[in-house]
Amino acid sequence: MLRTLGPTLKPYVRLAALLDSPRYTPSQIVERLMRVSPPVANLATPPDPQALVDDLLCLRLLQPLKPRGFYRRWPYLDGAIESQMLRYVALTLLVPLGNGGYELPILRAPLDGAPHPVAAWPYQEQLLAWYEEAGLVRTDGSGSWYALPDALNPPLADTDCARALDKFLAHLKRVRVTSATPPPIDMGSLPVLPRALLEARIAEIQRELLIDRGTILRIYRALIAGHHVMLTGPPGTGKTHLARLLPRLLWRDEKPLRQLTMGSDPQFAPIEPPTERSVYRDGYLAEVVTATEEWGVRHVIGGITPQVIREDGRSMLVYQVRHGILTRTLLSNYAGYDGVTIPTPLRRQEVVDGDTRYRGRWLVIDEFTRAPIDAAFGPLLTTLGGQHDARLPVPTDDGDVQVPMPKDFRIIGTLNSFDRHFLNQISEAMKRRFTFIDILPPRRQHAEAERGAVVMRALQRLQEQRVLEPGGDRPEGPIMWRGILIVSRPEGLVTTEPEYRLAWSDPAAEQAFNCLWRIFSAIRVYRQLGTAQAEAVCRALFSGYIIGMDWTEALDSSLADTLADQLQVLTRDELRIMLAYLDYAGDPEQFVEQVRRIVNGLPAVRQTAHLVQLRSVDDRSGSDPIDVAHVDRLTLSQLERIFALRDPLLVSGQGLFAQRLQAFVTERGL
Repeated sequence: MLRTLGPTLKPYVRLAALLDSPRYTPSQIVERLMRVSPPVANLATPPDPQALVDDLLCLRLLQPLKPRGFYRRWPYLDGAIESQMLRYVALTLLVPLGNGGYELPILRAPLDGAPHPVAAWPYQEQLLAWYEEAGLVRTDGSGSWYALPDALNPPLADTDCARALDKFLAHLKRVRVTSATPPPIDMGSLPVLPRALLEARIAEIQRELLIDRGTILRIYRALIAGHHVMLTGPPGTGKTHLARLLPRLLWRDEKPLRQLTMGSDPQFAPIEPPTERSVYRDGYLAEVVTATEEWGVRHVIGGITPQVIREDGRSMLVYQVRHGILTRTLLSNYAGYDGVTIPTPLRRQEVVDGDTRYRGRWLVIDEFTRAPIDAAFGPLLTTLGGQHDARLPVPTDDGDVQVPMPKDFRIIGTLNSFDRHFLNQISEAMKRRFTFIDILPPRRQHAEAERGAVVMRALQRLQEQRVLEPGGDRPEGPIMWRGILIVSRPEGLVTTEPEYRLAWSDPAAEQAFNCLWRIFSAIRVYRQLGTAQAEAVCRALFSGYIIGMDWTEALDSSLADTLADQLQVLTRDELRIMLAYLDYAGDPEQFVEQVRRIVNGLPAVRQTAHLVQLRSVDDRSGSDPIDVAHVDRLTLSQLERIFALRDPLLVSGQGLFAQRLQAFVTERGL
């Protein structure tokens, strides 16, 4: 957190006391620092000016001035003595959250006079060191810390600094006393939602992810029934995103609490009065981990682990009991857990992540079958079996301790269905502990929403990588790519899926994207690729044009470089039809002849399988379904419902993408 003058508060306070001119630039603050004798901090080189200013702002020591880039010490700190400034800094300091926001730790520091373990204090040892330096806390000798009696009392001195601190403490007390708090977390089962609320939450999920309502209901049903869930499906369909989003949104508080909140912007003085806001407690925070082939019981539950300890210039190898990822996640739902010691007694607590409060924490295991699951989870068969009093055997120095599993705790796994053969690695007993639910790509009727989502996400990623200059003020749009397009989401519309508007200024760009989508949709006839794959190709298309390629070259190379390798598993006949589509999309009659010829050349069983595949994706067949027994009865109207025909494609059968597909056709063994 503090980077420039060391980890203690005094050097920053002493530097601020020296800043007595009406204004400084960051460089001038560093110059003033380096002229001090004796120095306020032991520095080998001058600190970065902006980093030093950022630290001083978080410590609430600097006031930003106009014009931007100038600063001065807050006027009420003029003439303050060091002890007053230390107390002021410790109470009002902000901690950057990494997302552009800041936290005021004093709001959740347990300054109630009772002893609390280190884990109960925000930022633990580092914050306690600052509080101790300022005379706010003391340790009781057993590892717990407690607030001194006058920690939150107004200062007795009659100075501007004391009056400012008095005002801050009055605001703090008002926030602590008058703010409503959510009801305590009980040890009960996962709540069943009222029907109307459930439908509203499903619609909220669908506005962010193109997931079928029935699929969300099946997941919800499994979870409230006490089952753990395995989300399966092709890559890029949003399985991990859904595993994070669903437990957080479904079980979010129905009604907000009106809370007073203290300001947490370093640009403003900490003595500003608190503001009122609506606060929801979200459902469950997902602890996401990716399984690896190295996993064993020690990684999941815990066990004896070697650890190197360095002391007095020497290194020692010691063996300690360490908790695994499941144990840590489960125990984080109990108050007082510090990552090492099992708290006694076990009492549920809400989980706080930054400014957001949650009912609890769940475990999400990504790429579930990459690990030897039965070896890693074997001892958990009984725990995961759904018994009323399921307990987790947690290793300690004195042997295993049986910890009750919260009745609302769940594990969600994700599994790439292209790797579904790995299910053979999971025993039937383990499979019975999970409900398997497929997450499939959006249906064709959602194509417009998916196209808009693909374009918006591609542009957002390019902006994040600074390949494209930001052209919008909000994450949800509109996003403007000057001279090319504007993508926006209509405001005020309440729909069950995302809605986007694409306004193209460059016809060539629109043609290239439409061509990309036609090819991607044709590939989906044979391989269920998710939205993330389309976004990756779109991002490559846009970045190719940005670096100087023409649209045709950018499209062909993006398909070859980003998508082709994922098609290597297609059969030769499927690849040949894709090649025919590249050549004859603008000549429908010839395309029909090519499809008949390719399928006719297959053995009878494979002919039927190919026709069945075409029929399965023909969701507008009506009274004209594909005859799976007769290739010669395949018609133009049937294939037009599956493949976008009539207009030629920008990418031909002679380009880079086609060459990659042709190489797969001619490879031996495919």
